Amino acid sequence: MTERKTKICLISPTENLAKRARALITRQGMNIRVEVADLESAVSLAKRLSEQDDYLFISRRGTRDLLCKSLNIHVVNIPSEASDYIPAIQQLRNEQGLIAFFSFEEEISNELRTICYLLNLRMRHYCFSDSLSCQSAVRRAIADGAVWGLGGVVSERFAKMYGLPYIRVESSDASILHALETAMQLYTAQQENARQQEQLQIQLERYQNILDYTHDAIIAVDETGRISVTNQIAEQMLRPARPPFAGRLIEDVLANTQLTSVLKSGEAEIGQMMNIHGTLVSTNRVPIRVGGKIKGVVATFQDIKTLQKAERNIRIKLHEKGLIAKYCFSDILGHSPAIVEAKRLSEKYADSNLTVMLYGETGTGKEMFAQSIHNASPRRNGPFVAINCTALNRNLLESELFGYADSSFTGARKGGKAGLFETAHGGTIFLDEIGELPLEFQAPLLRVLQEKEVRRVGDDTVIPVDIRVVAATNRNLLQLVEAGKFRMDLYYRLNVLSVVVPPLRNREEDYQEIAGRIYDRLMPERSKEEEQAFFNILRRCQDYPWPGNVRELNNLVERVSLLLHQGVPEKEAFQAFYNEWQKEEIPSPEEKQIETAGAIIDREAVLAALRRNGGNASRTAKELGISRSTLYRRLK
Repeated sequence: MTERKTKICLISPTENLAKRARALITRQGMNIRVEVADLESAVSLAKRLSEQDDYLFISRRGTRDLLCKSLNIHVVNIPSEASDYIPAIQQLRNEQGLIAFFSFEEEISNELRTICYLLNLRMRHYCFSDSLSCQSAVRRAIADGAVWGLGGVVSERFAKMYGLPYIRVESSDASILHALETAMQLYTAQQENARQQEQLQIQLERYQNILDYTHDAIIAVDETGRISVTNQIAEQMLRPARPPFAGRLIEDVLANTQLTSVLKSGEAEIGQMMNIHGTLVSTNRVPIRVGGKIKGVVATFQDIKTLQKAERNIRIKLHEKGLIAKYCFSDILGHSPAIVEAKRLSEKYADSNLTVMLYGETGTGKEMFAQSIHNASPRRNGPFVAINCTALNRNLLESELFGYADSSFTGARKGGKAGLFETAHGGTIFLDEIGELPLEFQAPLLRVLQEKEVRRVGDDTVIPVDIRVVAATNRNLLQLVEAGKFRMDLYYRLNVLSVVVPPLRNREEDYQEIAGRIYDRLMPERSKEEEQAFFNILRRCQDYPWPGNVRELNNLVERVSLLLHQGVPEKEAFQAFYNEWQKEEIPSPEEKQIETAGAIIDREAVLAALRRNGGNASRTAKELGISRSTLYRRLK
C-alpha cells in the first residue's frame, strides 16, 4: 500500500535555511516539502498549494505573518531565538559604530538587548511590515549612522542596495527542528481527528439506517392516552383492529399495553414481556417529558423470536473507541515506597470522575499514569485523548481544543470540525504540560471544566461533553499563580485529586528493574556475555541522580545495549556515557568561594531548579552557578 504523502510545506526565504531544513528532515525520516521563496513569492506559492490540497505551512516570522494576513491561514512559526544572533554578534563584538537590527513586526528580545549591552555594542532596532517599509527602515538606519546591519533576507536586499555592510541572521538547527516537530505533531493530530470524524459520520449514518428500517413496532400516545404515531410494523401488529388508529384510545385498540399506567407513574418500563394475539413480545415504555411534565409515552414492541434471531446474527457497534490508552498500572514497574504510594493513590482515584492532577519532573512517566488511570476507570472503553499544551501552535490552539464551525475562517473545513474535547466525549482527556497553557486560553478551559460543554470557534451553539480530565505538569503551579501566569480558579479546579510521580533518583533500586525490562524488549536475542556486561554497567550507575528520569534511563539502555551488541568492550561502553556525565567546565573562582564560605545550595533548592529546567542538568547547573558534578553531589 502506498503511503499517503504528508501535506506539510516549509517555505524558506533562503537557500541556506532550505538546505539545512532538508538535511534535518532526511535525518529525522520526515516527509515534508521544502520550497524557497522571497516575501512576495511566498504568498502566491502558498495560495497555489492550498488550492491543490489542505496544506500546513512552516516559515519564519516575516513570511509567516504575511501568509496569515494575506491568506488567513495558520502557519507554524520557526521561532527566532536570541542565540540565532550570537555568530553575527561575535563577528561584530569589537565594532564601535551603530549596529542596526532589522525585524518584521516584532520587538527584539530583552535577552538580545542585554547581550549587546554587556558587550558594549551600540545597537538600534528597526521594525518593518512590508518591503516598502523595510526600504525606509534601511535608509533611516543609514541616516542614523549605522555601520552594520543584522536581520533577515528582506532587509539584506535593501542593505546591499544602499551599501550598508550586512550579516544575515539564520535560524538555528534547534529552532528549525522544533518547528518541524510541531508541524508533524499538529498535522498528525489533525489527520487523526479527521479520521475519527469520518468514522463518527459513518457510525451516525449506520444508526440512521437502523432507525429508518427497524423491524420494531413503534406506538406513541399523547397525554390523554390517545394514539399519535404508529409505524407500519405497529399497524400490522394492531390487527385485526382497523385503521386509522390516530386519535383513538390505546386501550380501545390494544388491551394491556400499560401505556396509561406509565402516563400516571412517569416511570419508564424497559424490557417488559407481554402477549399480543398469541405472540410473545418484548416492550419498552418510556414517558415523554416536556418542561418537567408528562406529555405522552412512546413504546417499542419486538417479537421475542425475532429479537433472539437478531442477537445471534447482528452485532451493532455502539461505540467506536477514538484513541487508545495502551498502559495499565501493571506496566508501571518498581517496588520502591515512592512509586508504590503513587500507584496506590492513582488506583484509588481511578474510579472517580473527579479531575486528577499529576505532578512530576520531565521523563518520570506521567502519561503512563494518566493512561493507567483511564484504563482502570469506568471510562476504559471510551476514548483517551492526549494533548501536549506546548506542542500546539498558539494560533491553532483554540480551534484544535474546541473545534470550529463551518466557514468560521478562510480555509475552514466545510461543515466545521469537532475539537479534541468533543473527540474525548465519553472518555478521558489528558492535558499534558498544563502549566505551559497560554493565559488567554485558560478561561475557556475553565469554562469547559465547570460547565462540561464547549462552543466551537465561530459558533454560538453549546455542545455538552462528558469527559474526565487528567492533567500533568513539571512546574509549580502555585508559583505560576503568584506570578500571574496561571489562573487561581483554574488551579483549584484542576487540583482536586493530586498525585506526585516520583523522580527516578527517589526510587531506590527501581531503575535496575525498569532497565532490565527495556533491555529484554530491545535485545531479546543476546549472548550471556552481553547480558552480564550490561548489568555490570547498570550496577555502576547506582549513584547517578538521573536528572532525565526514566526517559534518560531508556536512552542509556538503548545506547549501551547497541554498543555491547556490536562488540564494544564493557569498559568502553561504560566510558562512552560516563564521560558525557562528567563533561563540564572547571568550577569558576566565584563558585569555589561560595563553597568555601559554606554557602551551600541545599538539595531542595537544586530540585526546584531542576524542575524549572525540565530535568536538564546543564541548564540547572548554569542557573545555580555551579558545575554539574556539584549539582549531582547536592542531589545525593
